[in-house]
Amino acid sequence: MGVYSKAKAKSGPLRTKRVQTVLTSEQYELLLQIAKKKRKPVSALVREALEAGCLKEELRTQRQHALKGLLSLKAPVADWEKMESEIVEGAMDG
Repeated sequence: MGVYSKAKAKSGPLRTKRVQTVLTSEQYELLLQIAKKKRKPVSALVREALEAGCLKEELRTQRQHALKGLLSLKAPVADWEKMESEIVEGAMDG
């Protein structure tokens, strides 16, 4: 969960961690060309690449693991209307 402020609302969550890496000259020059074309800072391109690559896949894996855990509970499931009425009844009973 990110921290938001009115000043940062347009740019998204406040960045709180710094990561440093070393690129080849060719990689960096290509990254600069892409940044110029897309009118974005290099840092934004790097964050987007991380999200699209390893972070997206890791989040998918974690969610699949959590879903398997939930499904292994063998919890009773009914149609939504019945479950909703049971939830409301339980809340009213106290």
